[in-house]
Amino acid sequence: MLIRQPIRNNTTLGEKKPRVFDALIDTADGEIYLELKNAKQKEVVRLCDVLAQIEQVKRKAGKK
Repeated sequence: MLIRQPIRNNTTLGEKKPRVFDALIDTADGEIYLELKNAKQKEVVRLCDVLAQIEQVKRKAGKK
């Protein structure tokens, strides 16, 4: 079963916080996915893949 949790930008001024993407949590294995939608399609990517790419960039930046 997947649980969908909208992720909002809480730093936006105003009462209504815009939805940035949805987090999809697979209750069977605990895997977390991010679902981003644009006008034509939606992309789903595993959170661990996003975090790995961020860490790779941080390591590269630290070596300079």
